[in-house]
Amino acid sequence: MSSPGWSLQSSRYRPMMALGLMLLAMAAILINLLAGPVSIPFAVLWQSLWSSVNAAAGPDAVAAEVLWQLRMPRLLLGLLVGGQLAMAGAILQVVLRNPLADSHILGISGGASLLAVLLFLFATDGVLTLAVWDWQVSVLYMMPWAATAGGLLAAGLVFRLSAAGGLTPMRLVLCGIAVASVLNALVGGILAGWGHANAETVLAWLAGTLYGRDWLYVWALLPWSVLGLLLLPVMAKPLNLLQLGEESASSLGLSVTRWRGLSLVVASLLAASAVGMVGPVGFVGLLVPPIAQALVGSDMRRQLPLSGVLGALLVVAADGVGRSMPGVNELPVGVVTSLVGVPFFIYVLRRQS
Repeated sequence: MSSPGWSLQSSRYRPMMALGLMLLAMAAILINLLAGPVSIPFAVLWQSLWSSVNAAAGPDAVAAEVLWQLRMPRLLLGLLVGGQLAMAGAILQVVLRNPLADSHILGISGGASLLAVLLFLFATDGVLTLAVWDWQVSVLYMMPWAATAGGLLAAGLVFRLSAAGGLTPMRLVLCGIAVASVLNALVGGILAGWGHANAETVLAWLAGTLYGRDWLYVWALLPWSVLGLLLLPVMAKPLNLLQLGEESASSLGLSVTRWRGLSLVVASLLAASAVGMVGPVGFVGLLVPPIAQALVGSDMRRQLPLSGVLGALLVVAADGVGRSMPGVNELPVGVVTSLVGVPFFIYVLRRQS
């Protein structure tokens, strides 16, 4: 896989770019913590970071409550979601050897969305009742499991269909587009024929949103983030070999088919669990990996962690922009990333053609 047409690895502008990204990260974090229907002064933010909510009184107590119970978990969840989607995109772009690859192309997001919507369908008041001993489980904690299962099933179907005629990057892309189209059509059909009271909530979820997310969402997604981080060091060397091409990787002792399959599983775990929490946030996995490659090169030992950092920054910045738009209550983060990602997609497509 090659970069879409630029490189900053040996450029004298690279330190300036790193400094710019740090400043942008700080600005995005501050905007997400300070801005909103309840304006929080910077002094209150600083005080709250070094003291408990109960230490404040009067209006400061309200601001501190908003900060710790609403904005801080929303910020942390955005960081986790962005990091997972970006690292999944980096893995998929290596596996498919295509800078246009992300979880949407392989149907991972579609599979995750389908099972998440079905979970909404069978849940009542946020609780899913299981037939075995009448267990009741919160939908919140079931969402990453259901979405991950859907993503893995979709990726497995794509992998199976591709392997039937020779597992090549092009066949993976074509089969992924076909499976994603079918899954998205099923999601649309379910919503069109579903008169459920939670249909509006599901539609908002499908737009990709961080609205109303609290600490429970962070704790529900955190184990999946930790699992992904533990798997990434194992994936770095095989991914580096896959970038050399199938023949070269095989000659160096890599089982190409096995590692392609394992890479799809890891990418599915990262992307689908994130989708389960906030809905399908598009183009993060498409935008970030080429930028990370331009900054640090194609070595996945450096590109994967940087992709995670940049993806987290992108989602948090997009969430801040969506909350600060004049004339609207709030734009879902998935809408903002799509508005940014579509021009980038067209740019890369034109360079490839």
